[in-house]
Amino acid sequence: MKYFSKFNQFYTKYLAYIVVGVAAVALLLPTSFLWASSHTALFLQIVMFTMGLTMQPADFVAVLKKPWQVLLVILAQYTFMPLFAFLLAKLFHLPDEIALGLILVGCVPGGTSSNVLTYLANGDVPLSVSATSVSTLLAPVLTPLFLSFYGGAYIEISFWNMFSSIIQIVLLPILSGLILSYFFTAYLKKFETLLPSFSASAVLLVLGGTVALNSATLLGTGLIMFLIVWLHSLSGYALGYVICKLFKIDRSANRAMAIEIGVQNTGLAGSLGLAHFSPETALAGAAGTIVHTLFGTIYANLCRNKDNTAKKVTSLPLTNKG
Repeated sequence: MKYFSKFNQFYTKYLAYIVVGVAAVALLLPTSFLWASSHTALFLQIVMFTMGLTMQPADFVAVLKKPWQVLLVILAQYTFMPLFAFLLAKLFHLPDEIALGLILVGCVPGGTSSNVLTYLANGDVPLSVSATSVSTLLAPVLTPLFLSFYGGAYIEISFWNMFSSIIQIVLLPILSGLILSYFFTAYLKKFETLLPSFSASAVLLVLGGTVALNSATLLGTGLIMFLIVWLHSLSGYALGYVICKLFKIDRSANRAMAIEIGVQNTGLAGSLGLAHFSPETALAGAAGTIVHTLFGTIYANLCRNKDNTAKKVTSLPLTNKG
């Protein structure tokens, strides 16, 4: 288990570099990850199942302690983010299928990586876990609902087919993990250090498969797709900060809420795009996985460095100039 513990530490520390490395290989040598593109739904189910295994009833206590903060995150995720994605698609005159993919990114719940990023940013981790969990559990209804509302302008969307997919990919694996976690907590504790590594590997395979399938389009669009997805994510961070300023929320919760709103489950968006539409619809999800993780890691490092600098300043001994 020491090996897996060290791997988890390595993955957390070098998350941005690993993501960029996998994305670069999948982009330049797509055949290396093309096989994974047909199994993205399975890999996401593994991620969600692992998420369920690591969740405890205590994780949801934060919802009861700060329900209004979780509610603010959910409202921002499922109202502003789909709307802003729709506006960006119009502003940049994106082709229908690519526009739909961007809107899909705006309609999915918070990404599981947001919890790691919140931890790295010295944010409120229980709040982050609660917000991710609640938004994910609401996804089967809210994701197809808002996608139908905004995406229907581009392509006809079947609410019930999308609902069924999210139930299979998200809800059932999480509930299965939760049930096992509840009844076999003591036994599963032996595998605590293994689970994050297992989940991380599945996330990287989702990224590699989605990027590999869209490598030609991503290379063809150049930086524009990455720019659009970054603007969309940045708007979520900005909205999180505005909300926290208005409601005078403390810095730790502020960082958690900003990350939760700005980081979507792009792997789920890519998988749904492939399953129900076309590789072009998965394009924003592929670009988003790279952008969200890279920008989120940079943001988290800036927050942590700021805190470390502040600690050094406050710990400096006072000098007597007399």
